[in-house]
Order: sequence, then structure tokens, then C-alpha cells
Amino acid sequence: MLTLHVRFVASELTPGLENGEYCIADGSTVRDLISFCEKQCGVSIPLKNFKMMYPLLNGKPVTLDSVITKGGTVHICRVVMGG
Repeated sequence: MLTLHVRFVASELTPGLENGEYCIADGSTVRDLISFCEKQCGVSIPLKNFKMMYPLLNGKPVTLDSVITKGGTVHICRVVMGG
């Protein structure tokens, strides 16, 4: 089991998910973590929101499909767009 501190910075993408400490199974991906948080908080995030998420693990960019190999902090941010 891994213990992670999760911060949902992009609250407009993750309505109802709560910042906090979560314990997940070894070998889980960032997407699995978000899914676990959804179940714990009793909410469902629209699939379209996942395209706009920019996850960071211990301050380094990762993808939603990245396997979490150590504890620490996960920030779920919003993709920055502009022109």
C-alpha cells in the first residue's frame, strides 16, 4: 500500500473530490488514484475532464497512466492553454 497526499488544484475539473491523504494499492496509476478518490468521496468526474488534467507527482509532471511507485504528494492541476 502507498500513502499519498492528494491536492485537487483544478477544482473545476474535480468537483466533489476532497484534498487529503489516501492509501492506494501498489502498482496503481494516477488514473486509478482519481478513481479511488471518486469512490471515497461518492462522486463521478466526467470523462471529458480527464483530458484537461495535468498531474504532478512530487512536483514532477506525470501522465494519468503513470504508475505511482512511491508515496508523496500528487497535485491534479489544469492543462495551461493559450495562444
